[in-house]
Amino acid sequence: TRGWMAFPIMVLLASGGIGMPALQAMLSRQVDEERQGQLQGSLAALTSLTSIVGPLLFTAIYAASI
Repeated sequence: TRGWMAFPIMVLLASGGIGMPALQAMLSRQVDEERQGQLQGSLAALTSLTSIVGPLLFTAIYAASI
C-alpha cells in the first residue's frame, strides 16, 4: 500500500457527514407528520448499525490486503 491511498478513502468517509443530513432532509419531506418519528428512528438505527459493521468490514478488508 502507498500513503496516498488513504486520501480517496477519507473523501468517501467525509461524504457521509455531508450526505446523511441531506438524506434526512429529503426523506423527511417525503413522509407525513405521523411517520416522522418512525423515519428518524429508522435512520438513527441504520447509522448506528453502520458504525458497528463498518469498522469490522474495513478491518477485514485491510487484513486481507496486507
